[in-house]
Amino acid sequence: MTIFNSRKGFTFIDVLVGTALVLIVFMGIFGAYQLGMKIVSQSKSRIIATALANQKIEMVRNLSYDDVGTVGGIPAGTILETENITRNNIDYTVKTTVVYIDDSFDGLAPTDALSSDYKRVKVRVWWSGRFGGEVNLVTDVVPKGVESEAGGGTLQISVFDASGLGVALASLHVVNIEVLPTIDAWYQTDIYGELVLVGAPLAVEAYQITASKSTYSTERTYGVEEIATPSKPHASVYEGQLTEISFSIDRLANFSIQTTGTRGQGYPPIKDVPFTLQGAKIIGTDAEENPVYKYFEIFLTGGAGKLDIENLEWDSYTFSVDKAVTGLDLIEVESPFGATTTQPIDLLPNSTEEVRLILKAENSLLLTIKDSTTLLPIFAASCQVGEEQRPTDENGQAFFIPLTPATYNLEISAAGYQTYTGTIGVSGDTTLTVNLIKLP
Repeated sequence: MTIFNSRKGFTFIDVLVGTALVLIVFMGIFGAYQLGMKIVSQSKSRIIATALANQKIEMVRNLSYDDVGTVGGIPAGTILETENITRNNIDYTVKTTVVYIDDSFDGLAPTDALSSDYKRVKVRVWWSGRFGGEVNLVTDVVPKGVESEAGGGTLQISVFDASGLGVALASLHVVNIEVLPTIDAWYQTDIYGELVLVGAPLAVEAYQITASKSTYSTERTYGVEEIATPSKPHASVYEGQLTEISFSIDRLANFSIQTTGTRGQGYPPIKDVPFTLQGAKIIGTDAEENPVYKYFEIFLTGGAGKLDIENLEWDSYTFSVDKAVTGLDLIEVESPFGATTTQPIDLLPNSTEEVRLILKAENSLLLTIKDSTTLLPIFAASCQVGEEQRPTDENGQAFFIPLTPATYNLEISAAGYQTYTGTIGVSGDTTLTVNLIKLP
């Protein structure tokens, strides 16, 4: 009698496929659950934010027309510009902006003698966190009867980028401590990069204005207490006149810097090199009528001869190295690497430029350390030349620059190798290759 075994089992592939299908279904359900939670959370938060915005709008409508304004703003009033409110363990920020509106129906300033036709109130409520968001409400408040003459002048602020296009929603910080009540308020430009403040109190070179935006550069006005003759002084406002002022900001950029020896030496890195970086933009002149540059900084490359400089304004930059301090000559600049360029170097908005500063001294020593058997470079070998010690890089090299002409004691050691000792005479550009013997 023949007996057949009819039992069947699952193969390993069957198990993997089944597990994958279960995971796909589970991830779909989990994703739908997360989306649902996000929608519910945002809906609750938005309802509360809308209620807070409506409360602020109703409060504004119950104020007298003269009181409709922010504390420290233009126009001045009794409304706090920024408030922080917590509801259901969520922190909300309520920002109120009030500006005069010069309606084109009856002409615009400065030809319109009564340019402060009515007030526009914008309430912005936002909350952060995993499911953050914001709510915006706008209302116009009109004076009873005829137009109200607020007096003062009109301040028109324009913000544009490096291409001359208006920067929407740029932040404008306006400060004037020479009027009563004092002004200290934040505004935003419209979609065209414009902001018009009607009814600004009269003041001569007293409006301190700063234009900025997240991930963008910053430009501002300057006072004579900062710069003897500023190119963009604090703004003035005169009775019944239009004051126009503009600012140029754009996305920030970066430099990636290397300080090295020459191309013929194989670009060995030179560590701890101090250098200056100066932009071409001038913000004014000092008491001796010398230009005051907007950007001037001193940097130091690290142990690998590298440095990243981030969040720079677009500009034309010049690098320099002080030979009296470093003993090094900056003989060439490459940007990008391998391509010789002339200074200054243009840094465009939202870009990263690689720059190699090629340095040379009258006397230097380039050591190359290798395995005596494989002739492969030895990384992190300790090289002692006189009183100075440096490790080798990934190419097995250590670069000593600058040096004075002399004969130096030399000691080279590496884990697992016999230590090498000797002397080396340095005059001009000196090179030496040392092959270390492995320990038995």
